Amino acid sequence: MKNAGGMLQRITKYMRFAFAIILFFTTAIVHAQTDSVVVKESVAKLENALIAKNFQDLQELLFDNVNFGHSTGWVQTRDEVINDCKSGKLVYQKIERENLYVAAIGKDWATVRYTGVAEGLNTGKEFKIALHVLQLWVKNKKGKWQLAARQATKLPEQPK
Repeated sequence: MKNAGGMLQRITKYMRFAFAIILFFTTAIVHAQTDSVVVKESVAKLENALIAKNFQDLQELLFDNVNFGHSTGWVQTRDEVINDCKSGKLVYQKIERENLYVAAIGKDWATVRYTGVAEGLNTGKEFKIALHVLQLWVKNKKGKWQLAARQATKLPEQPK
């Protein structure tokens, strides 16, 4: 009987350990899923801010040292994105996206990929372009997601 009691204690110890491991991984998965949703919402909020010229949201969503790369090779800083939006140099009228997904996510970073069509004006000239976009989002010290880098490439099939 004495042996059975010791065995029961070991089984209980192993079960507690297994439960702790399962709880840890479940918490990590739920946290990653929650962050994934918030990152997707941040992508939509950024697009809406670009279209609506919401400069406060742009300042909150763009990392101080953001690299905002366009399919033409043009790369903008945070100030250039905001100032070009303010001046009308670059006007976003419509952004439609498909296939948005968080490709990878860590504790304080996430990569996002999607395809879509952007329409607007660039120095007064209309554009409508189909793109594949890769974005890198980082969590700032306050726990808010900000765009740190974006690179777009033209898709082979362009809208008419």
